[in-house]
Amino acid sequence: MPSARNYRVNVVVCGAGLGGLGVAICLAKKGHTVTVLESSRALNEVGAGIQIPPNSSRVLDAYGLTDKLLEAVTWPESIQLKRYANSEVIARTPLHPRNTQVYGHPYWLIHRADFQRILFDAAVEAGVEVRLGCHVELVDEQSPSVHLKGGEVVKADLIIGADGIKSKVRRAVIPDEEIEAVSSANCAYRATIPADVMLADPELAALLRDKNANCWIGYRRHLMVYPIRKGQLFNLVMSHPGQAPIASWSEVGDIEDLRLQYRHFDPVLRKLLSHVESCLKWKLAELEPLPTWVSASGRVVLLGDAAHATLPYLAAGAAMAVEDGAVLGECLDRCRDMEDLPRAAKAYEKLRKRRCELVTKGSHANGDIWHLPDGEDQEERDSIMGAQVVDDKTDAAAAAATAAHAQKKNLNQWSDPAFQPWLWGYDAFAEANVYLDLEFQAVTVENFI
Repeated sequence: MPSARNYRVNVVVCGAGLGGLGVAICLAKKGHTVTVLESSRALNEVGAGIQIPPNSSRVLDAYGLTDKLLEAVTWPESIQLKRYANSEVIARTPLHPRNTQVYGHPYWLIHRADFQRILFDAAVEAGVEVRLGCHVELVDEQSPSVHLKGGEVVKADLIIGADGIKSKVRRAVIPDEEIEAVSSANCAYRATIPADVMLADPELAALLRDKNANCWIGYRRHLMVYPIRKGQLFNLVMSHPGQAPIASWSEVGDIEDLRLQYRHFDPVLRKLLSHVESCLKWKLAELEPLPTWVSASGRVVLLGDAAHATLPYLAAGAAMAVEDGAVLGECLDRCRDMEDLPRAAKAYEKLRKRRCELVTKGSHANGDIWHLPDGEDQEERDSIMGAQVVDDKTDAAAAAATAAHAQKKNLNQWSDPAFQPWLWGYDAFAEANVYLDLEFQAVTVENFI
């Protein structure tokens, strides 16, 4: 990741989530002046586990964060999809060491709060000013400036809206539409169980010691589990029919309802849920494709969930936000003066919008595939997935041959021989610069002529 080549920009990032802090690190390391405005008065990244696939860990490594992350992550050997009622393995996607070798970067699991703290510390170390307790009232895309509650106005050359699915910055980009999140028919419970509780029961201890991320799939429900914090906590994410209040994206969950929702799942899982003492209920929602991510002036852009909020069924939302930041940084590298900013912003949109929209579609499709009712369609799905299982000894060519022999797309998208390398093999820096070399070379030639 090279340092800034030309013009240095004064940037304001709205939102200190994973995407906002990621882009702040990138831009500060390139020499830009970066201020992050966060409405919360303290870092409080709620939730529990999150996944860092190779396309994201590649970017984080370029930011110099690998050593810090290694202190907090766990390394899953695979993702396993299992039948909800009896834990029969339906499909398996190898992660480590196979995919670490294939893509040159690992697939990690981490606690969200640990991830955010590592990014926060790195941002501050890089020279980013992070201001907490700053509530955005509106953004003027012409000035451009951010108007805060209390009357303060913060001016910038470029404003980045990384303020989530309920973004206030988005109004400056799309002033004539009321953009509403599309609610899923499902919501999710999230919980963690301490390791000492798990280790006290042999069946639960086996789950904790399992080196895979495991997901039990059934009708309109799934339950994903894996260890985090070096095995100190056991993370659970449970999608089920229902709604959480739209006013809050997380609320205290009902333990009895949680257990009721999964009463038909494997007895070991029911035992696991009996040890959940508290949980959060999360709203699940996505955004329809936006008409644009860039304001009319080219001085306000959207990033992460503010631009492309997705359902969590590909475990790709945070990775897309990290990619966004890396690509935006490469685009700003091409600016020679203020007049180049709008073109760089549109290049960022061109590079990112289609990819993120395809990920949103893929995430939605995964939910449909996982949540089939028992019956012929489910049996066919399981049969197809089972015939396409790739193990640690299967190389990429053999995996492609297996899928071709089955004459069907791999319904386990994480193992699909076309989709997996497209998703996890993406090099944000290289992809950006291939496009930018052509785009900005063309501009230079036009100006010369």
